[in-house]
Amino acid sequence: MVNQILGSAIGAFLGVVAGIVVMIVSSRIQARAARKQQVRNLCFELRLNIKKIDGWLHEVTRYRNAVNGDSLHRWSGYLDLSKTVSTTAMSMLNSGVLYNTLSYQDIASLQEVYWDLSQAGEHYLNDQLKNTRTRFQRLQEQGASAVWLATLKPEAVGIADYWENKLIDHRDKLARIAAALDDRKERSEEE
Repeated sequence: MVNQILGSAIGAFLGVVAGIVVMIVSSRIQARAARKQQVRNLCFELRLNIKKIDGWLHEVTRYRNAVNGDSLHRWSGYLDLSKTVSTTAMSMLNSGVLYNTLSYQDIASLQEVYWDLSQAGEHYLNDQLKNTRTRFQRLQEQGASAVWLATLKPEAVGIADYWENKLIDHRDKLARIAAALDDRKERSEEE
């Protein structure tokens, strides 16, 4: 009778221990799968943002062509920089997973990119373009083409050059981070 009770108690204890071990292992497997999915989602977001940047670069080219063609009054583009997707990056940053996923340099690059590609960056850029267009139209109405050619046109081209270079730099940074994540993913799958 004592042996049966002792055997039952030991069996129950081992069952509880086994249940805890299974739960811990299962939890770790699920957490690892969730982190892998977050990394895949982050790569998707980075590549989506790269495509958006390519579209904005096209719009900057259209703006420059309008400036160079002295037809800025016909250009009516808008660069919606705040339409970037950063949900996964922000979630990973808030949970601390991003610190285990990216290097210090990559996190700093993401912060820079997402700062410019924000609502504030969008307003700043589009206000510059709109103000240049408005000034161009006023000069056209006043018949002051010489002022346009001497001062405002070089300034407008400078704005286009600045934003083109900034967007290309951001695209390159996002592509580098996505490639680093792909490399990391491949190494973890080999292990």
